[in-house]
Amino acid sequence: MTDQDIEIQNDNSGSFFDVKGFFLRLLRYWYLVFFSLIIAFGYAYYVNLKTERLYKLDTLISIKEEQNPLFTTGMSLTFNWGGASDKVETVRTTLKSRKHNEKVISIIQSYIHYMEQGRFRLEDIHKKAPFLAEIDESESQLLQIPIKITIKGDKDYELSYVLEEDQNPKGIRYADEDVNELKIPRSFKRVYEFGEIVREPFFHGKILRKIDAGVSEESVYFLKFTSITEEVNKFKNLDVELEVKGASMLRLKLIGANRDILADFLNTTVQVLSKDQLDQKNLFAANTLAFIQQQLEGVSDSLKVHEKLLRDFRRKNQVFDLESKGDEINAQMQELEAEERLIASKKSYLKLLKDYLVSKTDYSDLPAPGSTGIEDPNILLNVSQIVQLSIERAAKSVKVKDPVFYLQIDNQIEALKNVLLENIISANAKLDIDLASVSSRINRLQFEFNKLPLEEQQLYAIKRRYDLNQASYNMLLEKQNEALLVKAANVSDVKVIDAAKNLSQGALTPNSSKNYLVALVAGMLFPLLIIFVVTLLDSKIHGPQEVERLASVPMLGMVGHSNSRTNLAVFEKNKSAVSESFRAIRSSLQFFFKRNQDGNNVHTVMVTSSISGEGKTFFSINLASVFSLSGKKTVLVGFDLRKPKIFGDFDLKNDQGVVNYLIGQKELSEVVEYSGYENLDIITSGPIPPNPSELLIGDRMDEMIAELKEKYDVIIMDTAPLGLVADALELTKYADITAFIVRQNYTKKEMLDLIQQRKQKGELRNVGVVLNDYSNKSRYGYGYGYGYGYGYGNYGNGYHDEYKKSGFFTKLKKRFKKS
Repeated sequence: MTDQDIEIQNDNSGSFFDVKGFFLRLLRYWYLVFFSLIIAFGYAYYVNLKTERLYKLDTLISIKEEQNPLFTTGMSLTFNWGGASDKVETVRTTLKSRKHNEKVISIIQSYIHYMEQGRFRLEDIHKKAPFLAEIDESESQLLQIPIKITIKGDKDYELSYVLEEDQNPKGIRYADEDVNELKIPRSFKRVYEFGEIVREPFFHGKILRKIDAGVSEESVYFLKFTSITEEVNKFKNLDVELEVKGASMLRLKLIGANRDILADFLNTTVQVLSKDQLDQKNLFAANTLAFIQQQLEGVSDSLKVHEKLLRDFRRKNQVFDLESKGDEINAQMQELEAEERLIASKKSYLKLLKDYLVSKTDYSDLPAPGSTGIEDPNILLNVSQIVQLSIERAAKSVKVKDPVFYLQIDNQIEALKNVLLENIISANAKLDIDLASVSSRINRLQFEFNKLPLEEQQLYAIKRRYDLNQASYNMLLEKQNEALLVKAANVSDVKVIDAAKNLSQGALTPNSSKNYLVALVAGMLFPLLIIFVVTLLDSKIHGPQEVERLASVPMLGMVGHSNSRTNLAVFEKNKSAVSESFRAIRSSLQFFFKRNQDGNNVHTVMVTSSISGEGKTFFSINLASVFSLSGKKTVLVGFDLRKPKIFGDFDLKNDQGVVNYLIGQKELSEVVEYSGYENLDIITSGPIPPNPSELLIGDRMDEMIAELKEKYDVIIMDTAPLGLVADALELTKYADITAFIVRQNYTKKEMLDLIQQRKQKGELRNVGVVLNDYSNKSRYGYGYGYGYGYGYGNYGNGYHDEYKKSGFFTKLKKRFKKS
């Protein structure tokens, strides 16, 4: 009989990961996945409940340069005093500026927090509070520490606080944002009427109850004050984005804990922006109106003086009717003097403009040239451009820190200033020529005028001055009305397309769906990962499939778990499942024996294992037992000379046995003992020798096997573990087949490599594996008891066969079944 007769090659041997084992283990420990999911979902629920809810609101605005429709009506104030060309970028910069946001905070008063106790924290309820706090901003208010307000009725409320031991109270005065130390008692409680002025060190102001607010008595609220700086920082996360690339629409997005506050802030910030933009747009007009008003005041005073002079002269001299020739000369003189005064006004403006350009660096408040009648297109255009650049520079100073930008814009302003100075020189030269011409014509008329009677000359002079002032006054009034009309027609470049509104939008965080999804993944992944690692690191054999996958030897059979108190399982329970499994193995062996072509009717089976504790002796005893029950004359020989065991199960002594025969002290007939069962004899190991390996290779060993074959049909050799000592290798030449015992959930997988190595070296032949202590239900993850009652100690001269007794619950279960 050759090795090839029973060898089975398996391509799956040495597979790295047991996929099937992984899924079987997963099914076995389904409750781990279940509890893991419960914990994960519980934690996700806790996170969703505990995490502060944050919301996101937005508003959509349009930024577009709106041209004043009156610019095309032919008015003398025909210039655009609008803002800079890059309006969108300027708006984005302004919205994020501290100055702008301080205005918004002051309007919505978000530094006054109306709060009520939530499940985990104080929550800001803003407009939903049933009362309103009006504070004196010139006095200190308690900073950061909540003040408790308990509603006592329709007219009264209780104001109180309690300081913690580590709290150092501070106050804030909003008028100048001064923060100071407060010397107040550690606790306070007092009842006030709604609307009553409260003057306490920690609160100055009054609490007003909202008329339509329905609230029950003893309802508790809190009032907390924060600094404007803190509020500005809170809204720094304002996100300003272009709605469409290249367009002038901006979407303002803001994240916070209270949707009402977010809506108020977004809408107010747009309102403040719109007003500021309009004010900036009207700045040129406002400066022009201020200039005209100043001129009107001067002309008005002069008009009153000349009106009085004219009235007094006529009353004194009784002169009312003048000659027609004098009227004609006076009318011409009046027209020329009016023209002279207009030239003087223009020269006055040009002097003012020149002085301004030379002495100032900010030109954003220049008055309009058209207000004085200047129509030079170069001056009009350059004044408008230098005003626009000055406004742009001031707007960008909020955010832009790049010195290159300021260098470029300053260079443009400087260039425009130089051009304007040249324009002023040219305009003054032309006005001087015009003035000289007018003066010459006035002198010629004055010669004719001097021919009139003296009283008429005096009256005409006074009347002419009066008429000139009246004409100037009317002209200035007309310019003022034009400027007012243009200013009134100006509209803001900021338009609201979609205002922010609390529509009960869902929370941005916590993202409940995402958290539960993460919990689902984590709850599944964590136990799967554990089972994967356990499977990956599992070094034990759990079933016949693994034996077939990892080894290239056939399976002789499987032996189930024995609950017998001794190793005589077959004799004690002849009809048990364990006994049937040994019968099945006996049939497998008999089939093998029939295939043996050597004609020998005596069969020798060597039983070994890799290490102690795998049930080798248990198997040897019961295999011998099942052969004896079939009528075969069987002998069980204890060749485990280092740790003899089989004598105890048959109540025999171990004072003589194999060792005594091998050393020549006894003959075979003297060491063979009757087991107490028909057809079964026992040869114990005998005293433990100092040299067991040497005894097994002696001549007496050959003689012993030959003599046993003459007397018995079946020889069962119980040997030492192959993975610990080499004793069993000395006996392989006597064995027809070697039964290698593997214990489920005990034997390590690498021990199957031992069989391969021994076979490749020719040290083993005709090997078959027996899976011991097998339980189909216990595959992947069960603990086992091993009930044959043997233990192997430390392998110096012997080894230890460990076993587990039935647990408390197992015994209780058995008793319950019996009852």
